[in-house]
Amino acid sequence: MEEEVKIQESTGMVINESMKADLLSSAKWAKFLCILSCIGLVFLLAMAVCMFAFGSTLASLPGMAGFPAVMGVSYLICIAIMIYPIIKGFQFANGVKAACLTNSEAELARGFAGMQGYLQYMGILAIIALVIYGLLLIGIFAVAGIAASAV
Repeated sequence: MEEEVKIQESTGMVINESMKADLLSSAKWAKFLCILSCIGLVFLLAMAVCMFAFGSTLASLPGMAGFPAVMGVSYLICIAIMIYPIIKGFQFANGVKAACLTNSEAELARGFAGMQGYLQYMGILAIIALVIYGLLLIGIFAVAGIAASAV
C-alpha cells in the first residue's frame, strides 16, 4: 500500500494488483514471442549459410546465376533488421517482470522504455514499407501507361 501511495504522489497513477497481473502476463507473452523470433532468426541464418555454401549448385541452373548470393544477403539483412526489436522486446519483458516482483519504478520505466523503442522501430519500418509499396505501385502504373501508349 505504501508503494502505491508513493507512485500516486509522484505521478498521479496507481498500479494495483490486477494491473500487475496484466503486466506480468504481457511480459510473459512478450518473452515468448521474442524467443520464437530468436528461433526464426536462427533458421534464417541457417538458410543464409546454406545459400552461400550450396548456392553454386543452384547457380549452375539456367537463369539462376547470382540468385543464391542475393538470397543469402537478403536473409542477413532481414536478420540485422530484426535484432533490435527482439532486444527491445526482451528489455520490456525483463523490466516489467522485475518491476512487478520488486515494486521498482526504475525497472518499470526500463521495461516501458523497451516497449517504446520496439513500437517506434516497428512504426518506422511500417512507414518505410508503405513508401516502398507506394513507389512500386507508381512504377507499375508508369510501366503500364508507357506500354499502353506504345500500342
